[in-house]
Amino acid sequence: MGKHRVSIAILAGIICVAMNGIAFGDGTLAFYLENDGTVIKPLYKTDRHYTNGVKLEFTHQPDVNFLKDYSHWNGFGQNDGEVNTAVGYFFGQNMYTPDHVEAPALRDKHDMQFAGWLYWGIFVQRASENQMEHLELNTGMIGPVASGGDVQKFIHRHIGVAEPEGWDNQLGDEFHADLTWIRRQRVDEQYFKRTENFDAHLEYGATAGTLHRNAIGGIVFRYGMNLPNDFGPGRLEAPASACINRPAGNQSMYLFTRVGGKLVEYNRFLSGLTTEPAVGVLQMGIAYRYKAFEVNYSQTFMTREYKEQGSTDSYGAINMMWRF
Repeated sequence: MGKHRVSIAILAGIICVAMNGIAFGDGTLAFYLENDGTVIKPLYKTDRHYTNGVKLEFTHQPDVNFLKDYSHWNGFGQNDGEVNTAVGYFFGQNMYTPDHVEAPALRDKHDMQFAGWLYWGIFVQRASENQMEHLELNTGMIGPVASGGDVQKFIHRHIGVAEPEGWDNQLGDEFHADLTWIRRQRVDEQYFKRTENFDAHLEYGATAGTLHRNAIGGIVFRYGMNLPNDFGPGRLEAPASACINRPAGNQSMYLFTRVGGKLVEYNRFLSGLTTEPAVGVLQMGIAYRYKAFEVNYSQTFMTREYKEQGSTDSYGAINMMWRF
């Protein structure tokens, strides 16, 4: 029970910090769920590789000198209106498995290993009218202490499918730390001219640490009704902006598409495999907001992450956000 007590203590600590932050400014509570099974990816169940991710996040906008100094550090937001800042805290768990999770005899020996990842951390954001920056420190544990096997077995038992086999050979316990920087900026020229019903945002950044070392890039398109004045929907690995909250009207609805890619130098979860240096990503979804509540649903498709991979992967996502 020791590893469960550690997880509960970490979550309790983050919640306490978050609740204390409510008194200092506007708050946002967000929940992210990604899974490659039939519940949120109904057309094609896989249950392999990156198979599940869940994350709880709290943000607020405290009035502290550090954020005031950070808001314009390095010339950010000059000649681009007021700069707003936010601080966020998060706690989450991801699961990774080989293919044929319930049938070891069918597995290829060149496949991903079982791995659980329990993580927590903090981030700061700053945003002006046309650009947003996100700087995040993610720390935690992989291995049995992350309880990935316990969670997957529990879920399989309660949805009436065979129990996964192989968690006894998962990656061992390791502490990790990753630092991530992401920038999003509006595109408002030529073919991507902003209108009442359409906008586009560039996204680029990098992660460096003991679990991941990569660079990302892409563009997000939105089309719909009463587009909110923000930087597009968030996802588990790249939260939405918590700095600007100026919606157009009481509700909005829009379709969104993200086309991008990732240059990969290192991925701990692909240990022993021949990593593909570049991975393409296509995400398509729909978002709806009513007053302070927002929800979005999407499907994400990826090219192969390693050369021994038999076929490409995809997963579904449901994200919910409440601003208070």
